[in-house]
Amino acid sequence: MNAIIPIKAPPACDLLTQAIELVRPQLERSKPLKERVEIYWAAIAAANSLAAVDIVRDEFLRLAKETGPAADLKQHADLYHSDKTLEHVLRWGLLRRNPFR
Repeated sequence: MNAIIPIKAPPACDLLTQAIELVRPQLERSKPLKERVEIYWAAIAAANSLAAVDIVRDEFLRLAKETGPAADLKQHADLYHSDKTLEHVLRWGLLRRNPFR
């Protein structure tokens, strides 16, 4: 009699989560803010097609808050423009337009 051996499947993980986890270490605060913002933008542009736009936006906004760019941009910009700067980078990443040129 052949016995069926159960195989434990790896936990499910979507491509957007994998992309975010790949970029997370690149956003360490030991790097200059300008470099981190450029990496953040490039990651958004690369992950653009991995999920619906609102999901990509929400997840990358959460990433910016968890890893520091959101707070660091607030510290270096006046109160009104700090959130606008992060929104600008997000929007341009979703459009795959480079705001650094």
